[in-house]
Amino acid sequence: MIWHPLLLRHLIIRETRYKDRHQSKQRWVEWQKYDSARAAAAFRDRTIEAIIRPFNVERLQIISNMVTHIGEGLNLLDVGGGDGVLGEHLCKMGNYVASIDLPTVAVQIHRCQCLLAVVGDAERLPFTSNTFEIVLASEIVEHLWNPQSFLDEAYRVLGTDGHLIISTPEGKESLRYDSHKNYFTTERLSRLLGKKFKVVDVKRLTAVGTPTPTIIMLFRKLEASKS
Repeated sequence: MIWHPLLLRHLIIRETRYKDRHQSKQRWVEWQKYDSARAAAAFRDRTIEAIIRPFNVERLQIISNMVTHIGEGLNLLDVGGGDGVLGEHLCKMGNYVASIDLPTVAVQIHRCQCLLAVVGDAERLPFTSNTFEIVLASEIVEHLWNPQSFLDEAYRVLGTDGHLIISTPEGKESLRYDSHKNYFTTERLSRLLGKKFKVVDVKRLTAVGTPTPTIIMLFRKLEASKS
């Protein structure tokens, strides 16, 4: 394999400066910020062919259908919004979309004028309780230091009967990506969500070109127990 000089430089810096990234959340987040700078550059250079890959098209369609079945004109939070393509699509469907991501990535969201772009931490969402009707987490929970903190936060910012949509690679094979700290299955996600959410729908993508299937799960927020 022949490495591009800029990619090689990026990897060398990453593996020397952040070799202790698994020892604390602070170091993990600092590494994610550094590594996401390269992702931001990829977003800028991404061609239309990447956007219309069958896998991306199918995932967008599934999530769009889930949102449509919930309702119209919804307040939606896109956590880990990336380049804003998904959030922008949901916005054009008539929803009010806020998107949150790391600073090196969130700058890309500003290209999508219909979105509110926020820099922040998925595990400490900077929004008041009961704000949103949908929280969307597409390809983000596998990157988090503590996914349970995010799930608790999603519950907090969702209003009564709010919905949570999670899209993530399925199974241990997803750990082949070094930026993935966690892996998930439908059973594990259901267990982590405990008594706070009920599973409404489950879809699975098995497109060629990915090391593992992707699961897309729709959950509905349950009332807090009064006991």
